[in-house]
Amino acid sequence: MSEDDLNQIRPKSVPLSHIQEDTAASGRRRSFTGLVPMLAGVTVLALLLAVFLVLPDLVRNDRSVDNADVVAVAAGNADTASPPTGDLPQANRSGSPATPETAPFAALQREQARAKAQEKLAEFVELQLLLEESMQVGSWGDAQLEEAKNLATEGDELFLREDFAAALTAYDNAAVALSALIDTGRSLLDTALAEGLAALDVADQTEAEAQFTLALTIDPDNAAAKDGMQRAALLPEIIVLMRQGKNHELAGAWDEALAVYRQVQQLDPETHGLSEALAEAELGVTENRIRSYLSEGFAAMEQKRFQRAKQSFLAALKLDPDNTVARGGLEQVSRRTDLTEIEQLRESATTAEAAENWQQAIADYDRVLKLDPNIQFAKDGRERAGVQYRTQVALAKIIANPDKLSSPQLFDQAKEILARAERLTPRGATLTAQTTEVAELIRVYSTPVAVTIQSDNATQVTLSTVGVLGTFAEKQLSLRPGAYTLIGSRNGFRDVREQMLVRPDMAPFDIRCTETF
Repeated sequence: MSEDDLNQIRPKSVPLSHIQEDTAASGRRRSFTGLVPMLAGVTVLALLLAVFLVLPDLVRNDRSVDNADVVAVAAGNADTASPPTGDLPQANRSGSPATPETAPFAALQREQARAKAQEKLAEFVELQLLLEESMQVGSWGDAQLEEAKNLATEGDELFLREDFAAALTAYDNAAVALSALIDTGRSLLDTALAEGLAALDVADQTEAEAQFTLALTIDPDNAAAKDGMQRAALLPEIIVLMRQGKNHELAGAWDEALAVYRQVQQLDPETHGLSEALAEAELGVTENRIRSYLSEGFAAMEQKRFQRAKQSFLAALKLDPDNTVARGGLEQVSRRTDLTEIEQLRESATTAEAAENWQQAIADYDRVLKLDPNIQFAKDGRERAGVQYRTQVALAKIIANPDKLSSPQLFDQAKEILARAERLTPRGATLTAQTTEVAELIRVYSTPVAVTIQSDNATQVTLSTVGVLGTFAEKQLSLRPGAYTLIGSRNGFRDVREQMLVRPDMAPFDIRCTETF
């Protein structure tokens, strides 16, 4: 690159119409409020296109154009600009080019400073669009916005004077001011939402709607603010319902209170104090049901409807497993059930005793003692019925097998049994009949009778309960009635074994061995 080429480098003149745009746009906003966001966006974008795309091409390479022309173009008045008479260098009167006022490197730095200033201006414009179009800054921060725009206007003026470093500082201050204004808007939004929710908690509809309206002004699409407005609109109805629920509580009408609170829950589940009110009402309903179950249980128990009483107490315990009254009720049911069953068993045993059905009486007393082993009447009854039963069984065996009375041992036992039976009380018809019959048997079987035994004088004869009789042709004995066993034995013959029933006036009894091996 030649020195002449370097000498041709000139700073690009940028017609920053920010001042003009601010003035014109302000007039348009005042005249056409509804079109402000759209017009502002279009205008700014047009300016940016002009700054970044069109104006750089207007930098003239012709060395005959002096700095006065550059300033005129930057101001947008190139056709009417008059040569400055101040500090700007001028072309000589002969028409020859003026000597460049800036060295190439310095010119390059100026160009870079100009580009940075343009970038910062673009950042400012983006922030301005955010505030005006998305955050409705005009309704809450118009003064601060104007101050920031004034800083940007100062930057425009400095840019037109090609003081790019100072312009960059001014644009940066303007962008910082807009950033701070955005933070302020967001803070206002958060505060409005918080205060709106606080107003809902104290049922202040006016304050809640005011705060949520402010929030929607800053952020028209804010979901929390929209929800808050809907909740605020329901406050009058909710206040009435909550008051009704509280009145039901005071009257102890917990079912009605719970129903009302559930209506509130359908309208606004986030109503302040609703969760506590629901919990209290549900607890009241539960306690009412428990009391009802307890009353039913005790009433049923008094009517001796023990199964129904048990069901009621169990239902109460299902709602409150630690309810001591219900547990006590169950214990009473158990005791009263046992007492009732015991009484029924006592009656059954008494009836069985009267009918001398001693087995049934024993079974009834055993069931009573299983319920409570310390019940004395059951102990006594069980012993009494047992003695009666055992005596009757023994007497019945004697009556069924009287011939066994021939045994001295069994005869003595029979007399003892009879003696005990005669001492027993009560003495029913069966026991009386048995004792009478056994007494007669003992009388009969205690009187010996004459018995003649015949043999072949060769057979060895042995008589049970008496002993060996030896061999004989005929032997006379005196024996008590009953059953006896005679055994005959003889060498070379098979033994014989005969049972002899001794009766009064009985015929002679023959025993001998007749069968050889």
